[in-house]
This record gives sequence, structure tokens and C-alpha cells, in this order.
Amino acid sequence: MTAKTCPICKQDNNCGLHADAGPCWCVEVEVPGALIDLVPPELQRKACICLSCIEAFTEDPKLFAARYAG
Repeated sequence: MTAKTCPICKQDNNCGLHADAGPCWCVEVEVPGALIDLVPPELQRKACICLSCIEAFTEDPKLFAARYAG
């Protein structure tokens, strides 16, 4: 797991901080606390959750949690 990998889906998270592109896109997006809770404790705040996961969770939190929890 690297800082460039989403800690939930394991895909590229397009983190701007780690691409030397300036501020990360995530500074302008509110990440729900319940989504952060799905990230294993040892990975929380280590890498950005990707926008696809944020959008999917926002659309249907229960379905998303069922797919990625545990």
C-alpha cells in the first residue's frame, strides 16, 4: 500500500500531494466519517480515499459498506 493507492479499492487515488501537482483534490471534498471508518485503522490518514469510492459511498452507503467492509 502506498500513498498513491486508495486504502479501500486499492486503485490509484490521483493524490496531488504525492504527484507534486500542488494541493490534493481531496482538500475540496468532504469525506464522510463513516467512509473513513471503513479504512483499516493502520491505514487511516495515510492515503487519500479515491473520488470513485467517495462518490459510490455517498450514493449508497449500505451497499458500499457491504462490498468493502472487513
